[in-house]
Amino acid sequence: MATHPKKLEKKQEGKALGLTFWQCFARNRLYSTSVPGIKPYLYIIPFFLAYFVLDLSLRFTYRGAGIVGVKFLPASLFTLGWALVFAGLVFFLPKIPRWFVRCVPLVTFVVIAITHSGFMSAFRRFFSFSVLTYGGTGEFMDASYIKIDWKVIVGAAIAVLLMMTSGRLLRVIPPKPVKASVLAGVAACLVGVGVIAFTHFHYFPVADTVIWETSQEDNRSKAYHELSDSTNALMVSGLYQYTVRDLVRQVFPANTMSNEERQQVDQYVAEYEAAQTDNEYTGLLAGKNVILVQLEAIDTWMLQEAYMPNLSKLKAESISFTNHYTPAYITAGTFNTEFMTNTGLLPATGGIATSVYGNNSFPYSLANLFGQQGYTARSFHNSEGNIYDRSNIHLNLGYEQYYGGTDLAMENYQMDRYLINGFDQMTEGNPFFSFVITLSGHGPYGEDNPSYQAHAEAAQAAAQRTDGNYVYAVAGAMETDQFIGELVDSLTQANLLEDTVLIFYADHYNYYMMDDALNMDIKGVDNMNMLQHTDFFIWSADLEATQVDKVTSSVDVLPTIANLFGLDTSGAFLVGHDGLGDQGGYVFFSDGSWYDGETYWSSQGGGTGDPDRSAEITKLTTLSNWVLAGDYYRSQE
Repeated sequence: MATHPKKLEKKQEGKALGLTFWQCFARNRLYSTSVPGIKPYLYIIPFFLAYFVLDLSLRFTYRGAGIVGVKFLPASLFTLGWALVFAGLVFFLPKIPRWFVRCVPLVTFVVIAITHSGFMSAFRRFFSFSVLTYGGTGEFMDASYIKIDWKVIVGAAIAVLLMMTSGRLLRVIPPKPVKASVLAGVAACLVGVGVIAFTHFHYFPVADTVIWETSQEDNRSKAYHELSDSTNALMVSGLYQYTVRDLVRQVFPANTMSNEERQQVDQYVAEYEAAQTDNEYTGLLAGKNVILVQLEAIDTWMLQEAYMPNLSKLKAESISFTNHYTPAYITAGTFNTEFMTNTGLLPATGGIATSVYGNNSFPYSLANLFGQQGYTARSFHNSEGNIYDRSNIHLNLGYEQYYGGTDLAMENYQMDRYLINGFDQMTEGNPFFSFVITLSGHGPYGEDNPSYQAHAEAAQAAAQRTDGNYVYAVAGAMETDQFIGELVDSLTQANLLEDTVLIFYADHYNYYMMDDALNMDIKGVDNMNMLQHTDFFIWSADLEATQVDKVTSSVDVLPTIANLFGLDTSGAFLVGHDGLGDQGGYVFFSDGSWYDGETYWSSQGGGTGDPDRSAEITKLTTLSNWVLAGDYYRSQE
């Protein structure tokens, strides 16, 4: 069959120009002069679609993780706005900057989308630029924690292919900006900015924080404005709006406090103090030595006699808070709880610079409260002081010195047994307050993990199941328990046990299992918030074994300890309450959900639940952010 003369002529002309078949097709079919001024710009269509594909693939993949689903209109409107802005820039820019705008932003967002997927697998929340400021966190990351969802990979690949297709079409007949294309580009940018502005103001109005009332819409607006939960913030605003706002708020963080904000914090502090009453535990342990132990990844199911006989014995003889939770606000799970426990505040969220941890004044931290009573205060952990910048932050929190693995001459920093090397420093002073953070429950798990190698036979014999990383986690618990046993033995031999209070709590549930479905099955829960149920108990020779069913959380630890030891918290802004008192009795999570021991209300389920409780949660979260952003205590000095 003979080729049509005109087609043959075009084909030979294309070959002479060195064009491929598809370039010839684009040149001959798409760029016909029959519709001048339009077809040469069809390359913008795949470019425009690439932004939608990338955003929708990410939100579709994690559609059940936030308070809204993938069909949430404002998120799509934000994506439309940003796609119009980038398309408009490509339309009217000259060749080199046009290439930059066409390629670099989309490739950057592809990398960010994949990063979000990796963070979701490792931390159960999306990435935020704030994590880059947590010093040394990467040293404890492991590739085994990260799993990129295939749907995100497919979406990213399609987005890149669409961008490449756009580039292929553009290379055949590169259109130069002319008056019409410049006008079209400017118009697209203006429309895009208008869509973004309309969505921002119409769908996410700033709530009146004096009233504090909340609704389903307010929860979405709160997630958008405060960025206290990266997952909800991205789901309600889309990939591009979230990324830009997150970056801007990290570069220009909130660092001031208005007079009205200060007055509201003052009013809350006054009301909080007026409501305080003594109870049978007030000052009961005053003057006693204290060792506060943060248990790395020791979940409730791990703390049993078969795995941790030493710690189980102490728990059985303690005041045990059976409904304790560790809500996570930032990706640094250990530091998240460490900060809340030591200060009674929520971690820095909503665009607050993480420098507040090392620079702000914290006169009501545990170390400072005990120091005011004549205690020595020291902190101990396997890792070096650059991790989470502890060597500086702990000093700022009132600890006299931070002892890391090198200071403790630990033969292997992953094995908690070597923490006992610091026993003399832990018990120096009369009285003393020592804060110890264990590590052996930390991942990554596997055959090469030192704790597993040390306890493999015992863990395999004792483990109640063998699926997933269960046996490895048991081995880590056994190693931590060995340190606890040696600590009790050393206190006994030094005649200090009877006059020393031992306080234990977990920093988070064991997400190093890397299988939340397995975690939920083990713990008998069906959602990520309730999965954060952990242990908190206080042992003293002067206390009778008691189970407290009242719901408590990380922010309740400091007020509970302060009451037991008669520490003066007058003037302190505290998010939580004494776990042995009448106030509080519920936990709230970063997405606004809460649990009071009887009712679990999910912010994802719609409705307001208990309006008064939701309003109080909103108030506490906002005020805590103001206290950090405005360095509330230093400005009072």
